[in-house]
Amino acid sequence: MPSNKELEGNREQMAHNILKIMTQEQGALDGIHGENGAKIGWKDTGTARGRGVFAREFIKEGEIIECVPAIPVATSAIPEEGGAPDGYLLDWDPEEEGQEHCLALGMVMLYNHSESGANIRMESDTGEMTITVFALRNIQPGEELFWDYACDIWFDQD
Repeated sequence: MPSNKELEGNREQMAHNILKIMTQEQGALDGIHGENGAKIGWKDTGTARGRGVFAREFIKEGEIIECVPAIPVATSAIPEEGGAPDGYLLDWDPEEEGQEHCLALGMVMLYNHSESGANIRMESDTGEMTITVFALRNIQPGEELFWDYACDIWFDQD
């Protein structure tokens, strides 16, 4: 049977190991802005991509990351010369006049594109007027979340 001194040494080592793990994980989260308890947050990527969305905690494959409201926008409301809100709209319901596009709330407009490295997918519900974001695989804390825009890309890709 271990002595009290040995048990105390083991507790100290365990506490040290836990603190070390927590500190390492916190380092991965440095600079990520988000609400306390939120699964995701945003920060500058330090690249030409600008801001991006990052996991603040482990996210399991298939897990809902966020479900956000979508505000329908008519094609006729978009200025012909482009500009806002044009660069901030997603295709929505092409069959429903006045709802061809939408402005997604939440973090949706900050997710960056990756054709080969997408780790999230989005599902639109035009009836509920929501967009739900799901994890395609397990995502680690500090990892950036990407989706495949599935359209002609208008910018240089890294």
